[in-house]
Amino acid sequence: MLSVKHYTSTEGYTYLLEPGESGSQNLHFGILKLHAESTYFDHTEACEVVLIPLIGRCTLLVGHSGNKANGILGARETVFESEGCAAFIPHHTTYEILPQSQNVEIAICRTPSHFDAAAVINPTGPIETPPNYQLHIVENDTASEWIGEAVGFHRFRNEVGSATVLSDQTGEKQMRTYLHHNDLLVIPEKTRTRMVACQGELYQLMISRITLPQ
Repeated sequence: MLSVKHYTSTEGYTYLLEPGESGSQNLHFGILKLHAESTYFDHTEACEVVLIPLIGRCTLLVGHSGNKANGILGARETVFESEGCAAFIPHHTTYEILPQSQNVEIAICRTPSHFDAAAVINPTGPIETPPNYQLHIVENDTASEWIGEAVGFHRFRNEVGSATVLSDQTGEKQMRTYLHHNDLLVIPEKTRTRMVACQGELYQLMISRITLPQ
């Protein structure tokens, strides 16, 4: 069964999902909002992390022993203006975000990982998942079917609009779920989901977890 969580824009990091909640087994999701004078520091611990800038521009510093990287991330004033970009950060690594614009808003997704990989900072799109990472990111592909485990963040221009998704699991009847501005859709494993209606101009960010060979 799908679950919907609503994001209210708040300074700092807003947690929206952790493993074990709303049918999700492996995904963490939240949104970070910073102003120009603030910074954010975190450790990936036993997870890989992907950062997807929604608004603004920042410097990203990644550092852990020999695995260090830095670069510029983000360029758009709103999610409706240009193609997105992303940074992928491996497990057991620190990272720091330094805003370069008045407002920065970043979607952050994590999943447990034991794969060794180099940090990858892509300042421009399209977003592609590097080798040895499990998080797959797609923007604005509303025509595709999704089979969990995944999360989808939805934003409407001028905060006006709605969307309807249809989902089903083996042996269960189809269910309709309704989405509005700043809603996070949580898709559990083995659940097939597709969007069947949309009113308004929609931005959609979908993040799914792929299984890599051992």
